[in-house]
Amino acid sequence: MDFQFEGIDELIREIDLIEQVPSRVKNRALKNAGDLLRERMKAEVYSHGLHRISGEAQDSIIRTDPKNGELFVGTQGGAKQPGYYLYMHEFGYWNVKAGRFISPKPFASIAYELSKSEILDIYVRELRKEMGMS
Repeated sequence: MDFQFEGIDELIREIDLIEQVPSRVKNRALKNAGDLLRERMKAEVYSHGLHRISGEAQDSIIRTDPKNGELFVGTQGGAKQPGYYLYMHEFGYWNVKAGRFISPKPFASIAYELSKSEILDIYVRELRKEMGMS
């Protein structure tokens, strides 16, 4: 039995190139993609049931710096941080005063889902720049 693989050498070569990409390039791609997601989340925060009163919710959305190949976009967290209530709107919560569950009004997951292709495009663009392919 004879197996023939066409294009496998090119695929292996591309994988080797990606593994050799310096962390500064990966971090730059993460930062650019994180900035895009942060701006999209800020634009969506008042589009799905949350009413603008002080603008604190929009201003509380931040992007962390990359660490160990990952970064986070959202609020800082903690009950005393600005925008702490965005978590409750994203996932829903039990309202003790009303005695019922308040359904979620997600905005972050919507912004992420609508931005996935552009985030991947940013990653590809940064990797291509580094590899000299564009």
